[in-house]
Amino acid sequence: MQIENHKSEILKKQKEIENLKLKLDEQESLKDLLFETGKPLENAVIKALKILNYQAENYDDGKLELDQIIYSPEGERFIGECEGKDNKDIDVSKFRQLLDGLNADFEKEEVNEKAVGLLFGNPQRLLNPSERTLTFTQKCMTGAKRENIGLIKTEDLFLVCRHILENNDDKFAEKCRKAISQQLGQIIKFPTP
Repeated sequence: MQIENHKSEILKKQKEIENLKLKLDEQESLKDLLFETGKPLENAVIKALKILNYQAENYDDGKLELDQIIYSPEGERFIGECEGKDNKDIDVSKFRQLLDGLNADFEKEEVNEKAVGLLFGNPQRLLNPSERTLTFTQKCMTGAKRENIGLIKTEDLFLVCRHILENNDDKFAEKCRKAISQQLGQIIKFPTP
């Protein structure tokens, strides 16, 4: 009887270890929000958006390629573009690419309403986040205000996602989605956990 109890306890602990490993792997991959560019950054943003309870995925139909098409639980539709810079601000070239993607998406037959744009920026990605001083260029900020596009620093996204994962805090995820919706046209400031 004792042997069976110990075996049962061992199995239970092994499952706990596996769950903790999965959680650690998920948190480790979120670090790509801090230090990556290109596809690794795009994939980390998708993972972060899912943590915030959005539906998000890359899109490529052979004619149009978008970093993310994003749907909120509240029924909003966004298109996201990601950019990582080694030692510069996120500049207007990526902003222009986002505008082109928004317009091309709106031209599709099945799209009746233009999506809202989100530009995810990882400036100075090679520095420790606490040492970073750059964000988006003034042209990006002016364009975001004019076009009602949200600017999101991926280091900020990392912090809120880490809190949500560590605390299983769906209410905070909802507050973060609300912050994005209410602060379009500027750099999004997420609520403090």
